[in-house]
Amino acid sequence: MRFSVPQFIEVEDKIFGPLTLKQFFIVIGAGVILFFLWYFFKLWFVLAIGAPLACLLIMEFFLKINGRPIHQLIIAWFYYFLNPKVYTWKRKL
Repeated sequence: MRFSVPQFIEVEDKIFGPLTLKQFFIVIGAGVILFFLWYFFKLWFVLAIGAPLACLLIMEFFLKINGRPIHQLIIAWFYYFLNPKVYTWKRKL
């Protein structure tokens, strides 16, 4: 009996045009945040918050460091700084 082995399992599927599912939800979330900012606040505040949000969104799509997307690096950075670091040394006899 033969089994088919999937290939290219490291590549995420493009579901919504050129976007993966994660990227699609990031775009939707950023759009919702920008809409609420536009609706409730003044233009200068929307530009002050919206411009960095747009930069992060562009970085999410185009920037990869060591083959890893930027959101994985940000999560790893938070884990590194928030988790306690205890180093113990035991002398071997």
